[in-house]
Amino acid sequence: MGSCYNRPMLTVVPFIVGVLLSADPAGTIAFVTGTEQEDQCVCLLTLPDKAIRRLGPGTRDGAPVWSPDGSSLAFESARPEGGLGIYVINADGTNGRFLAHKKEWNRGPSWSLDSRFLAYASGDAFNQRIMVSELATGVETQWGGDAIALMQPVWFSDEKLIAVGVVGVPGKQTTDLYWVSKDAAKHANETQASKGEYVEWSPAVYPKQGAVAYDSNDGGDREVFVSITRQSLVGFGTVVIDVSNNRAPDWNPVWSPDADWVAFESFRNGRRGVYRVNPLRALAYDVASEPEWDNWAPTWSPDSHWIAFVSNRTGVPHLYATHIGEASVLPLTDHATNDYAPAWRPDPSKKGK
Repeated sequence: MGSCYNRPMLTVVPFIVGVLLSADPAGTIAFVTGTEQEDQCVCLLTLPDKAIRRLGPGTRDGAPVWSPDGSSLAFESARPEGGLGIYVINADGTNGRFLAHKKEWNRGPSWSLDSRFLAYASGDAFNQRIMVSELATGVETQWGGDAIALMQPVWFSDEKLIAVGVVGVPGKQTTDLYWVSKDAAKHANETQASKGEYVEWSPAVYPKQGAVAYDSNDGGDREVFVSITRQSLVGFGTVVIDVSNNRAPDWNPVWSPDADWVAFESFRNGRRGVYRVNPLRALAYDVASEPEWDNWAPTWSPDSHWIAFVSNRTGVPHLYATHIGEASVLPLTDHATNDYAPAWRPDPSKKGK
C-alpha cells in the first residue's frame, strides 16, 4: 500500500522553482497519492508547513471533492463487498464511512450548495443514472428519470443539477448537457448543446452568477464555453461565449471562488498546460506550461490568488502552486509516490457567507 504523505499568452517566462514574490500559500489541499490504482489513497496536505496525513481507505480512492462549507470530503473508493462506493469523511479525519447504495458502481460525487446532499453517477458504463443521497438520513434517491443515461452531475441550485447525458444509438453515441430535477432530465439548450452533433463534457457551475462552464468540440476542436444568464430590460437571457477560442484542444474548466477566472487545460504550447481566462473578456493567460513537461488538474485557493496543479517536471507527478500574475512556482509535495487530483479546501471561516 502506498504511503500517503499572469503571463500574457504571447510572452514566454520560465518558471523559477521555489522562489516566490508573494508569501507562501496557506490552507489545506486534499489529493490522491499512490504507486498503482489499487493503492491510491486520499491524503491532506497542510500549508505552509507541507505536512501530509492519510485520510482515505486507500483502496482505489478517486478525486476528492470538498463540501462547500469545508467540513467534509467525498470521493469514490473500492468497497469491501465489491464495486465502487462514495466515501465521506470529516476534514479532521473522523466519521469516515461509505454511503448506502442500491447499485454496485458509483462515481463522481458532487455536493449540494448547502452541503446536505451528494449527487453522483450510479450504474455501469453508458447506463448510469444520477443518484442523490441525503447525508443526515442516508436515503438514496434517483433523479432525472430513466429516459437517458446521465453522469458528471453538478449542482446549479437546491432543486436542479446539470449533468452529461449520453445520446444517440450504439455506435453513434455522443454526449450533451441536461438539466436534471428529481423527476426528469431536460435538454440544456441554453448551453448550445447540439443534439448529438458535438460532444459536451465537464460541466462546472458558479451558482451565484447563474453561469455554467463546459467543454465542447463545437467549432472543430475542444473549446471551453461559458453560459451566463443575465437580466436585461426585456427579461432574462442567456449568453454563450467561447472563452478559450484556440486551435489547440482546451478542456476541464474550473471556476475561481470569486468567479473572475476560469482555469482550464490546453495543448496550445505543445504539451499539456494550465491556463486561465476571464469569462467576460475571453482573454487567456498562461499559468503553467512548458515544452519539456506536462501540467494539469488546476485547483484554486479560497482567496483566488493561487492555483495548485499537478506536474511531472521531475519525472514523477507531484503537486505545485503558482501565484496569479507571477512567473514562479512552489513545489508542494516531493515523495516516492505519484500525486493527482488536488482540491483546495474552501475557507471554513466563510461558511454561510
